[in-house]
Amino acid sequence: MKLTITLAVGALALSTLAAGAQEAPPSRTGEDIFAQRCVFCHDARGWGTRSLARRTPPDQAELLEREVLPEILVRHAVRRGIGSMPQFTPTEISDAELDALARWLATRNAD
Repeated sequence: MKLTITLAVGALALSTLAAGAQEAPPSRTGEDIFAQRCVFCHDARGWGTRSLARRTPPDQAELLEREVLPEILVRHAVRRGIGSMPQFTPTEISDAELDALARWLATRNAD
């Protein structure tokens, strides 16, 4: 009997954890996330923009001016880092926030 109760409590705890592990939608917009986490390096004169200017065409260095910036590239750069850009873990930028950021960057200059 005690074993049954213990197993039931354990199963309930696990299901509660699993339900809590589902990520809620971001409370911030992609634009907010960029302003809080990215703009320091990726504004017009930031380190990230200057670094990109050495490797990309001039019109591609400033992220906010790009006409094409695929979501998959943003996700990859944020999670794995590129060049001198560090990687950001899900505790720093959640998956939902990263989705919002990538979507915003990909669509902001699209025609």
